[in-house]
Amino acid sequence: MAEAIVMPALGETSDELHIIEWLVDEGGQVELGQPLLVVETDKAEMEVESVLEGTLLRIVRAAGETVSALSVIAYVGAPGDEVPVAAETPALG
Repeated sequence: MAEAIVMPALGETSDELHIIEWLVDEGGQVELGQPLLVVETDKAEMEVESVLEGTLLRIVRAAGETVSALSVIAYVGAPGDEVPVAAETPALG
């Protein structure tokens, strides 16, 4: 079963983060602690590490989007796992 990866709360004064770049493409393998994407907070750019292992099944929020902390940004699981159709919070920008 696919598991959601949520955007961590990284900003000190803002709960909005801008996705600069995904470091793993859909279909790629991810390991626990592997850098998954680069985001920009209110203070700096930083890498976000994966909290799950498996295949990156679906990227929900693309590079260039601004998202709220704790919103779903991707799904990881095994090849063939069904990705839930979730009511996502719209991107902020």
